[in-house]
Formats: sequence, structure tokens, C-alpha cells
Amino acid sequence: MSFFEDIFIGIGQEILFSSFKWIGISIKWMFYLGKKPISEIRKENWNTRIGFIVFLVLIGLIIYFTN
Repeated sequence: MSFFEDIFIGIGQEILFSSFKWIGISIKWMFYLGKKPISEIRKENWNTRIGFIVFLVLIGLIIYFTN
């Protein structure tokens, strides 16, 4: 059973990593007001870090407003 668990964990990590990347790409695209094409923004650095920070901020805001 450990083999299947490792496969599912690996797939989940890849999905999470790519979702952070796409969140970062969309935030940077909005920051540039759509003047830069997404294909060019995808090649830039920091997309995953920006997406992770935005994700943490959203989780923090949800926790703050529910209390």
C-alpha cells in the first residue's frame, strides 16, 4: 500500500506546486495590467513564491475574518 500512497502524494505535490505557480503568474499578470503576455511571465522567476505568499495571505484573511 505504501507504493500507491507515494504515487498519490507525489501527484498531490505536483498539483499543489503548479497551482502556486499559476496563482503567481496571474498575480504578476494583473500587476503588469495585462501589458506583458502570459507566455513571457511564465518564463520569469518568483512565480511560485508569489503564488505561495498569496495563498498564505488568503488563508490568513479567511482565519482572521472567521474569528
